[in-house]
Formats: sequence, C-alpha cells, structure tokens
Amino acid sequence: KFKKKGLILLTSNGKLPNSALRGKFKQPKTYQVFVNRPFTKQHIQQLRDGIVITTVAQRDNKKAEPLTAKTRSCEVIQIDTYGVQMTLVEGRNRQIRKMMEALDLRVEELHRMHFMGLNLHPLERPGDWVHLDAKEMNVVKNVLCHANDDDGESDDDDDGNLL
Repeated sequence: KFKKKGLILLTSNGKLPNSALRGKFKQPKTYQVFVNRPFTKQHIQQLRDGIVITTVAQRDNKKAEPLTAKTRSCEVIQIDTYGVQMTLVEGRNRQIRKMMEALDLRVEELHRMHFMGLNLHPLERPGDWVHLDAKEMNVVKNVLCHANDDDGESDDDDDGNLL
C-alpha cells in the first residue's frame, strides 16, 4: 500500500464536484508521484503522450463498464530520479497508479498539490485545514458559473452568497 496525501476540497454544494471533475469544464489537478524505480526518459515521454489503461466507468446511471483507452496527454516534469510532477485534466479511477503499473512502476507516494487553481499554501502539516479566502471562493464560483452556463441554473442567492 502506498501513501496518499494532499489537497481535498470539502463542500456541501453537490454541483461543485461534477462541475470541476466532469464535462467540458474539467479542472486541472497536479500531483507529485514517487515510484519504486528510477524514471527513464522513455517513461516520462510515455506519460506525456498518454498510456492505454483500463478503468471502470459509470455514466448516465448505466451499469459500470470497463473502459480501455489511452489517457489524454498531460504535463509531466521530472523532479528527481524517483519522482515526477503530473498535471492531469482527465480524472479516471486510479489513473496515476494504473499509468505507472503500465510502465512496470509501483507508486510509493502520491501527493495532490493543486486543484482548480487552489493549492496547499499556507498549510504546513497533514490534517491542517483553512477556510477558502475571497480569491479562492471566486475560483469556486467561477467553476460553478461555467457549469450553470450549461444547465441555466444559478447557485448564488440574491446577495451573491454561495448556497
């Protein structure tokens, strides 16, 4: 079992996860990934270009079905011999772990650094948390606004407060 840690956004607004993770307004997620063996230049290029993996996908309340397809290209920066920073827009189930397995690598540590333009600053330790500031709330409202453009609904009350 590997260590997973990083940014989590807690909300009572059910539209936010769907707005940020699905559809045409998917938001980027940046991870630091550490594996059991050194990355090669070929590994880095394969990760950038996309790798065929199988995940289980459930769409439109239909039965969950296996999906075997190449991952979308993503930004990959090598940070040390055993570590990379990856920015994904796609978010398939256990995508990073499965991409690494396809390269015969095992994830030792996975750390979500950024999501929706939000990051871990100024948090110092696992378990720390903060309320979003005004700038961060604007990021969230912007994501919801794009989702509302799709469905014609609004999640703001008359005072502009997020419901």
